[in-house]
Amino acid sequence: MTQGSGSDGGVSAGVLGVTVRRDRWGIAHVEAPTADGAFAAQGWVAADDRIWQMEWDRRRAMGRWSEVVGMAGAREDAFFRRLGLAAIAQSDYAALESRTRAMCEAYTEGVNRWLVDHADALPAEFEHHPAPPEPWEPWHCVAVYKLRHIFMGTLTRKLWRGRIMAQAGPEAVIATVGDIEADSAMVPGDGLRPDLLEDAARVLDASAAEMAALATAMDSDGASNSWALSGERTASGKPLLAGDPHRGIEFPNVYHQCHLRCDEFDAIGMGFPGVPGFPHFGHNAEVAWGITHGMCDDTDVFVERFAAGSSLGEPWRTEELHIRGEGTVEVLCGSTPRGPVVLGDPADGIALSLQWTGMFGPDTTLDALWPMLVAGSTAELIEAVRLWVLPVNNLLAADRCGAVAFKIRGRVIERPPASRWTPVPGTDEFAWDGLAPVPFEDLPQWIDPERGYLVTANNRTADGSPYISLDFAGPSRHDRICELLAPMTGATVADMSAIHADVTSLVAPKVLGLITEYAVECGHELSHTLLDMLAEWDQRVTADSAPATIYAVVKRRLIEAIAERLGIAGAELGAGGWPPAAEASRMAAGAAIRMLCERNLDVVPGLDNPISLRMAFSACVDETAAELEQRLGDDPQSWTWERVHRMASPHPLASALAAARDLHPPIDGCAGDGDTVRQGGTAPETGERAIHGSVARYAFDLDDWDNSGWVVPHGVSGVRGSGHDLDQRQAWLDCELVPMSYSPAAVASATVHEHEI
Repeated sequence: MTQGSGSDGGVSAGVLGVTVRRDRWGIAHVEAPTADGAFAAQGWVAADDRIWQMEWDRRRAMGRWSEVVGMAGAREDAFFRRLGLAAIAQSDYAALESRTRAMCEAYTEGVNRWLVDHADALPAEFEHHPAPPEPWEPWHCVAVYKLRHIFMGTLTRKLWRGRIMAQAGPEAVIATVGDIEADSAMVPGDGLRPDLLEDAARVLDASAAEMAALATAMDSDGASNSWALSGERTASGKPLLAGDPHRGIEFPNVYHQCHLRCDEFDAIGMGFPGVPGFPHFGHNAEVAWGITHGMCDDTDVFVERFAAGSSLGEPWRTEELHIRGEGTVEVLCGSTPRGPVVLGDPADGIALSLQWTGMFGPDTTLDALWPMLVAGSTAELIEAVRLWVLPVNNLLAADRCGAVAFKIRGRVIERPPASRWTPVPGTDEFAWDGLAPVPFEDLPQWIDPERGYLVTANNRTADGSPYISLDFAGPSRHDRICELLAPMTGATVADMSAIHADVTSLVAPKVLGLITEYAVECGHELSHTLLDMLAEWDQRVTADSAPATIYAVVKRRLIEAIAERLGIAGAELGAGGWPPAAEASRMAAGAAIRMLCERNLDVVPGLDNPISLRMAFSACVDETAAELEQRLGDDPQSWTWERVHRMASPHPLASALAAARDLHPPIDGCAGDGDTVRQGGTAPETGERAIHGSVARYAFDLDDWDNSGWVVPHGVSGVRGSGHDLDQRQAWLDCELVPMSYSPAAVASATVHEHEI
């Protein structure tokens, strides 16, 4: 079994003509004579560190995961076959510029060279596979990139709101979104007919198992931070750019650290295993970049009707899934004028089709990767991402001349207001035919602000046009980062790390204000002690805080009370196993928290008067006292947050196959919650367990690149037991950065292993 992150067993030395230096963290610093050599080395290094992760993503994109895990992957495979993701990726690859295809071809050469040299030394995961990985193909780079982003949009939210609409009507749907722009408010009768949504509910019921099976593929949205300071606020007089992307935490980690130097560029950053370049986070010699999720409304779901007994005709087809241990299953695949049918059976007369910005016209995202690597300023970097499609991002950039800039990048398609909320009718009125992306120049931007800093945290970016989404994150993280930056002068990378570590909640005071006002009729013997502890709490969600635990459980109880009264409680929402329990719970929690913060509880049946509020809030505090006493003992001072807020990082293969359970990494307690800058998101369905957090942290120093730092939750390697699979874990838990060596001198000093490939 290969050890990854610096393995050199079996390598044909010098085949690629590239030098790879590994630092003490196992991070590869590549020195190549040409750009092609650099990309080939990136492919080789990615395979060395993450070949199983690349294989996992590739199989899912192609609808072939069930060939490894059996029926556990069959429904997910069926979804991606019906979507036609592999064919879309192949078509998109063929339309890329020749320079981009050359990048992917070189990357592929490196991956395949590694596979040849390590055919007999694959990671432990492949002991559970029926066959070794097949050779990589250039179009796979597009496929795995698209796979990582399809569920980051609005598909799940629209299906969820469709269920709520069918059960509880428009007012409940509006309540889940909160105070939104007036021009995107729901208009009764504007396509949201009750009979339509009842049909949608029936499809969702019939497709419950399919949706449940997609749980592992769905990546949570709505939480990342980034900020940039101009030189007038820093110690060096040059900008600082920092941030941390948030996703569901898994092992291996989604991002891969790497450094590429060649005759045409010198760039370091975090990429996706299987994709060349550094799409989201990195810097070259002159400019740095980072992103947060733009929260764009990128997907529509259509309720399609099929006449009983009608012939579907072309382009419908059947595809076979080869399911390990079970034989084959046929999947009916086809499209309507709106898009591919992904849920439901047309034979039943009704099904759901889908349209997504990632398949509406050629996806030229990868064409932006080379221009980003060679950009010499923020202006050139912004121009480089004109071709960006997927996903819509809030891009921050800074350059060594002192500029800082914000730009929304990506394909934004404006549709009728009704399409923003729930599934809509499968009619020409809602089809995307004739629509065009919002021009790049019309996407919001902000360059060199007078205040001296820029901040993005998935919050609403503009109140005017173009329309981006209904589903922005709340303002708490954005506002807290602004609070920290506003008085800052003489800032350093250490100050950026302090912001990464900040655990002050701006939501807590609003919720605590309601608790103080209404929890006045408590009966449990510990309740008044708990209320006193909350009154004295500094609203910092530290690992050793007992009030943080009390607050979290009371808040969860309030969320459950609101969701139950709105008719959106329970993970199933009327359809067995759909949506995925944690995801449905997280969406309900977001809606309830908005209502608490906005004091918009009068729309909640049973919470629409002071008496019912006093009863409900008091009951939640009493229930919290009883629950925590049973879980943690009778001393509230010992109920520290780290005892209940524990970070699980599941390994996908270990979750699917019992025989691979030893691949799961350990579990640790951690600070923060879903509203703090240091992210530790939870879902009521899974209690206080951390299911969402920083999958990387970074700080770029534009004055001295060697003073920059970064960290990931586990390590650069995805090979369990390699030594670099968990060696960044403690630094991540402590909110510290590890060195990001960049200059030749710094790389040479940090090198602990060097070899030629």
